[in-house]
Amino acid sequence: MRKSIRISIVEYLKEKLSPLKSETALTIFSIVLMLVVIVFISGVTYILTTENPIPIAFLSGGAIRVFLWSINAQSHAETIVVALYYLMGTGGVWLYLNAATRPYNPRTTKYMLFFSFLLILLAGIGIYTAYLAKFTPP
Repeated sequence: MRKSIRISIVEYLKEKLSPLKSETALTIFSIVLMLVVIVFISGVTYILTTENPIPIAFLSGGAIRVFLWSINAQSHAETIVVALYYLMGTGGVWLYLNAATRPYNPRTTKYMLFFSFLLILLAGIGIYTAYLAKFTPP
């Protein structure tokens, strides 16, 4: 009789990712995983599963609307814009962590901290204005 051994998901992932022992391979894996998470958070699942996706909204009078004014609809352009905002915020956090862990040059650290703050601020403002545009009727 064969004995079945149950292992946890963490042990399973450790076993499967054991060839990734180099720092470069782990960095590439982390970046790919981060990009996949950003794409799914930005709403690509709605675009892939909906019957009639809307690429962009053209209003009467020649106006173009990227963010649709319904919580039940999302355009392709909205997905791309939100993904770019999330990517900017993630880049700002990465820059901040990089500046905090490698303080060998004070001038470089100062610029990295400034640009990380700027990226996070612009991403936050962009996501907030996108949220406002989502709930503002035309």
